[in-house]
This record gives sequence, structure tokens and C-alpha cells, in this order.
Amino acid sequence: MPHTDMTKPFSTNPKLADWVPSPQQIKTIEEARLLLDLVPEEEGDATNALRINTLNVHSHLHPEVTDPKQLVDDASEFLAQQVMRRRRRQGQEKGE
Repeated sequence: MPHTDMTKPFSTNPKLADWVPSPQQIKTIEEARLLLDLVPEEEGDATNALRINTLNVHSHLHPEVTDPKQLVDDASEFLAQQVMRRRRRQGQEKGE
């Protein structure tokens, strides 16, 4: 499922609309998607889309990561940190 349509953004995330990943980033992301058994975003559920977005965002922020397994591990850790931050912030807003 290589991304070849360069008239369409690589990511459906509006914050990444102008992002043009390098061929190496595309290869790494596609191999990471295979490791996670992800389907194309338009064919999957919300969890599938979240995981794809997480890989895309992490690759955008860290283009030096070229190992698909490392991308999966780092992106998963990144997502976990975001969830924990959000929960802490929500707890503070509620006065907990």
C-alpha cells in the first residue's frame, strides 16, 4: 500500500496537511503499519486511525527514526505520555 498520490496529503491529520514525508519516512511508516496489522485509514475503525495518526505524528516529529520497530515502540510511548498528561490536566481542572 505505498503512498504514491502526491496530490493527496499523506496524513488525514489537518496539522500535518502540508507535511511531505521523505521516501524513507514513508517506507518506515508503511513497515510499522504492517507490524501492527493496520489497514488503510479509510478502511479501519477509530483505533486503527488513531494508531496510524500516532505513527505519522511521531515520524513527523522524529524523522531520524528509520527502524519500523523503533517507530512503533516510540510512537506507543508517545501516545501513552499524551494520555497521562491529558488525565493529569483533567484531574487538575476538576480540583482533584
